[in-house]
Amino acid sequence: MLAFSLWRHVQCAGLRFLDYFAGPGVVIEKQPIVVGSRRFPTYPYYLDDLVNGALPGFVPRVRMDRFEKVGGRVEVNPQLFETCVGIVEAVAKPGLCVLIFLPGLSEIEQLHEAFYGRTRKCPLDYHMLHSVVPHEQQKRALLPPPAGHCKVVLSTNIAESSITIPDVRYVLDFGIVRKMVFDEERAMQSLCNTWSSQATCRQRRGRCGRLQDGVIIYLFPRNHYDRLQPYASPEVLGVPLESIYLKSRVLLHHLGSPEKLLSQLIDSPPQQRIAAAAQNLKDLGALKGDQVASLGRIAVFMPTTIQLTKLVVLSWALGIPADGIVIAAALSTQDVFKMAAPANCRNLEDFPAHLAHNYITRCRFDAGQFSEPIMYRNLYKEYLTVPKTQARQYHQWLDESCVSVSRMSQFAALVVELAAKLGAAVPSAKAHPALKILTALKRSQQLPAEEVERLFTQDYDRLKFAIVGAFQPSFVQGEINTQNKNKGKINNCHCENSSNRLQDQAGGDGRREQSLGDVKLNDTGKMAFIECGDDRQVRVPPSDVVRQMPVVAQLLHQLMRQPCRFQVLTSQGIRHEASKIGSPNFLNGMKWHVNGMRTMGSPYWRSNMGYMCEMRGELKCHWGVCSSLLGREGPDQVRITGLTILPPPGSMSGTVMILAFLNGPFKVTFLGDPEGFHGVQVTAADQANARPMVLSFAPGWWSLREMSLLNDFRMAMDELLASPEQEAADFASNTFEDLMQAVEQQKRWGGTKDANTFLPDADYSIAREQQVEARLVVPSRGNLELYEVGQSHACARQHERRAEFACEQDGAQETFRASPSWLASLSSLGRSDLEGDLQILRTKFGLASATLERRAVNISGALPAVEAARKELVEGILQYYGTQVEWSAAELPAEPEEEPPTRAIPKRPLPEEPQPEMEAWGDAPEAGEVSWDQGQPGEQLPGLREALRRIDLEHLAATIEHWAIENGAVSVNEVAENLEMMIDELGLGAADAQRLQQL
Repeated sequence: MLAFSLWRHVQCAGLRFLDYFAGPGVVIEKQPIVVGSRRFPTYPYYLDDLVNGALPGFVPRVRMDRFEKVGGRVEVNPQLFETCVGIVEAVAKPGLCVLIFLPGLSEIEQLHEAFYGRTRKCPLDYHMLHSVVPHEQQKRALLPPPAGHCKVVLSTNIAESSITIPDVRYVLDFGIVRKMVFDEERAMQSLCNTWSSQATCRQRRGRCGRLQDGVIIYLFPRNHYDRLQPYASPEVLGVPLESIYLKSRVLLHHLGSPEKLLSQLIDSPPQQRIAAAAQNLKDLGALKGDQVASLGRIAVFMPTTIQLTKLVVLSWALGIPADGIVIAAALSTQDVFKMAAPANCRNLEDFPAHLAHNYITRCRFDAGQFSEPIMYRNLYKEYLTVPKTQARQYHQWLDESCVSVSRMSQFAALVVELAAKLGAAVPSAKAHPALKILTALKRSQQLPAEEVERLFTQDYDRLKFAIVGAFQPSFVQGEINTQNKNKGKINNCHCENSSNRLQDQAGGDGRREQSLGDVKLNDTGKMAFIECGDDRQVRVPPSDVVRQMPVVAQLLHQLMRQPCRFQVLTSQGIRHEASKIGSPNFLNGMKWHVNGMRTMGSPYWRSNMGYMCEMRGELKCHWGVCSSLLGREGPDQVRITGLTILPPPGSMSGTVMILAFLNGPFKVTFLGDPEGFHGVQVTAADQANARPMVLSFAPGWWSLREMSLLNDFRMAMDELLASPEQEAADFASNTFEDLMQAVEQQKRWGGTKDANTFLPDADYSIAREQQVEARLVVPSRGNLELYEVGQSHACARQHERRAEFACEQDGAQETFRASPSWLASLSSLGRSDLEGDLQILRTKFGLASATLERRAVNISGALPAVEAARKELVEGILQYYGTQVEWSAAELPAEPEEEPPTRAIPKRPLPEEPQPEMEAWGDAPEAGEVSWDQGQPGEQLPGLREALRRIDLEHLAATIEHWAIENGAVSVNEVAENLEMMIDELGLGAADAQRLQQL
């Protein structure tokens, strides 16, 4: 019955492909191809079946009318959590496995909490499967549960196909998936809950019944299933089209335009989305009209997004390529830090300590810069100094840094690949010392500490310039809540240090744990105020960017915002006083808005960017830039990722960073007199009722001289992105130095009586300010416009570019020289072929000479012969070899990933013929225990005893196993790699040592 149902599903889906590919000359074979596999029967149940008593001893209490609503937001009914707990408790048996499908991480945590604290006959062994959970934690879900336990796996749709748990007996499906959809109104991806399709429900049914009979329980009524869509929407309708558009224009140009190719898909995206993707590529500098610009051509062959490719190119031009490459690699992979979640803790009470460790570690690597990209860069710097051959020391660093070993390996491998790809795609960058070092890392991934410091910059302003240039216009503004309603109450409590204070509602009799510092109550005894000290004890460096409350205060705020009942955080650990604290109120917290709009942004709450405040009373707002924006549930909410806070108002640098790369439909108005502007207002011209970005030049002034230097830098960026060569990079670096020198001179006004004291307010009121509107002039090349203010005219410097093609005439003789930038990257085999083609060209047109140099091709001869040969050389021969270089850059082999040593639990083979105990539940049998082969008792390193037996040293097995455990070796290979150290420490004889060499 199940096989027939699945075949009908596949047949219906296959008919769409048959119809799509049908045409003249196409023979269609409609006979089925059946691939059989031995399966056990599975039995579906629905929520209304349970309400009618299908499960003896348990009847769910849930409102069925909630499933009758059509449209609107899709949310999980909270009553279903208790229903899910009741089902698991009713069927739980030792050795059983229950797989529960939920939409996302928040629902997984809520269900985990619903299970917590209940007494039951059979103890439960919890596991969590989610994309943010490290692979080493996910692998534990594949192992059998501890003796006497029932395994419960809480998973998203990752367990539909990516991970297969063989021993699943029961599947519980909420029928909701969280997936990427494209929000047409906001023109961005959104992560939203949607109802599963019927095909997805059938797919989830196949997760059970592999080793024994299975049961799936759909936590929705049977008639609701009939209203679901037959199939899930294709992925191309839910992702941005920029990358697809660009690759189709470069790699598939012979098949037609991207608009034509995308319209021929089975489910083609709307034409307005395709047009919007093309316009976005033009704004990013990847397209120039209908032609692919140099940046776009490089981006096609880089394993990152266009914005991250731009970051790598800008970092190279500013002399810090290693920083840009590492940040691009970090933002291209999943978060390398382990996730602090209640479901990952053995005991729920341990979660605050796990969160504190994770949070403080992120703060330490951030080093007070309040930048997620810089945090990842600093993590990689320390990673390079850790010896990878010492397994114990390496794993100790991973644990102390809360880092996942598998994701760190992916991160490190991508750094090497990006360095090699940049050298291949931009030949001028290949000779940079930093790229040579990163490319040569390969497997070792280790450098001396002093060399690491030379490899990366300490000039954070320079690095943030590159970050702003790559990620603009994704600007965000943090408005500071200076009108806190409890300030008066706090002052009445006579707390002394206002910057280290957290206010909470006190429960019970109002008493409070006092190990955090002084705790004071107001007159009624219902309001407690905690003074949290400073961050010296947790080694979190101070910051000049944002002056926050202490880490302990931030952690308290985060914990109390969670649905779980946690303990009060103390300086020594955790005290379980769940009723003593709640409803925290953060002083001077920030609310993030995107690009001056009313759209609210939310950074990742588990990071040090999640809950931010500003304790300086004179500042009312902060500005930042983020790598991406992801829509959330609700029309005016987005999730901010890759956030970097710019230097604060009053330091001038942040304003210059924004103006240096501002691009798009913005209106720019300078505030004050042209002899010395004190601020600037930037307003999004394409957004109705958009609030302006009000920026300050304090403590200095901005005049027409600085405006000219700013235009020079913007022109240099245009030149660089139009043709990324060493000459353009040097010009960009020189204009940057000139601009920053002017900024440093202006900062010297600080502290003087003539200093600029203008600081923007959160109310955006500048009506009384003198205003001079700037004109934005389109340059001769590039898409960064030049500023004109008042009577000034834009006349930015341009560097003298070496001509790619040049001709010289001497009477009737002519010499043509072609020096394309890719020629230096042509392989030796390609150069040999090119030399042969040049000789053919010489013979064909009767040229006097046709020679190949390292960076140029020269042909000379009579004027008519050179003119005839030039077209074939440029449009035929050179275009062919240029494409060959591009393809070789795209297909550049990455170094094979070398997994660092891990303490993996040896896999236990599953039995071929399990014999489950069968009990009745309607017409569906109930699962019994599943037995696993326990392997050879006492064997710590699989294969070691057999290897020693072959060389007649089996009597040393116990000694070598003990040494391996003490030194962190987890495989026979690691033992073999450290033979000399082991022989020396164990004091083995010469004969035994000689035999061990055979390992």
